[in-house]
Amino acid sequence: MLQLPPLEMLLFLAIVLVSIGSGVIGCIQITKDNARCKMLLIALTMVQIILAAVVLALRGTAAGHFPMTDIFESMLALIVLIGFTFIVLSMFMRQVWFLSVMAWLLFVVALLAAAVAKPASALHEAAKTPWVALHAISMALAGTMIVFAAAMSILFLWSRGRLKNKQALKLFGKMPTIERLESFNLFALQLSFVMLTFGLLSGIGLIAATSYDLGMTIGDWLTDSKIVLIAVSWILLLLLLILRRVLAFSGKVIAQATLVVCFLILFAFVGSEIFCKSDHGFSDKSETTVSFILRY
Repeated sequence: MLQLPPLEMLLFLAIVLVSIGSGVIGCIQITKDNARCKMLLIALTMVQIILAAVVLALRGTAAGHFPMTDIFESMLALIVLIGFTFIVLSMFMRQVWFLSVMAWLLFVVALLAAAVAKPASALHEAAKTPWVALHAISMALAGTMIVFAAAMSILFLWSRGRLKNKQALKLFGKMPTIERLESFNLFALQLSFVMLTFGLLSGIGLIAATSYDLGMTIGDWLTDSKIVLIAVSWILLLLLLILRRVLAFSGKVIAQATLVVCFLILFAFVGSEIFCKSDHGFSDKSETTVSFILRY
């Protein structure tokens, strides 16, 4: 995060601080069940959305291309999309556990973004095609939906455990019903699969258009850690959705499988960048980021 240009660093630091505040208010909301906490959470979420959108706009202007073409920008897009999802659903879902979990979710995404924050870089000339925008948007939506599905899975498993221990009264009015959590999880899984499919297809188109100019072979792409993990996640999602109908998986099995897929996708986004040093990227290696930093 310290590598970011000063203005970006200040704005992103504000996102992290606001997300911490939202997490604290989420804890208070569970214990106090205060309606004012809900309004404050919504207001803070809107602040995070605006700040993340401003950082994306700054990076897009500085680099001269569509933002969301590196992992940090993708994580900022997740903050915007998850925050928007939170605000929309808060109009219908008033249970304090649901609202608090969404606030904690934004905090986790902000921390993951901090782990991969780096200055904007120029996009390779060969990658300046419509495939870039389609690929970036599809993958961001897929990531948003799988993270949301994971949050619903955690709530589902926690509620199921409480009900099994005959503690249903502690959930009354504070948690969505088991059925609603299960339906939210399934819907998010289905949408994530669709978006992930679009992301893979657009990624194939992007590879076909840029491989020669980037000096990478098909083998280089197919052995890249990020691409391998995304492909495995897509296969697991497909099997989960098919076997759910064929074998009538229980809600518990679906929830547990959702957490596994979410981990794989997040690791593909963040872990491969930190630990595996993925070559999945379309930045122009000959273009230094110093000129972009000076523009701030």
